[in-house]
Amino acid sequence: MTATPDAEAVAEAVGRIAAFAAMSLHDSFPHLALEDLVETFTRPSACRMLAARYVHGLGRGLPAGEAAAEAGTALIRSWADARLAARARLDQEKVAASA
Repeated sequence: MTATPDAEAVAEAVGRIAAFAAMSLHDSFPHLALEDLVETFTRPSACRMLAARYVHGLGRGLPAGEAAAEAGTALIRSWADARLAARARLDQEKVAASA
């Protein structure tokens, strides 16, 4: 089991994970504004989730890079799920308004 990093190391890792996740999405989907992705991925709730996932991965014995990758992947999946849910709500509201 890997020792838990100090708060400063976790904060640095979280910043890097958020940045890489934002850049990855922007590279894949250039119509998504990088600044908006960075803002979304550095919100307190996102940072708390990233920190918890990252530290949990380290606690399971993952190397730092793998723990970061798992945390970043979870962030992107959560973001995508939220966007899909919001889109579905909008679509339902449009249908209801046109009925």
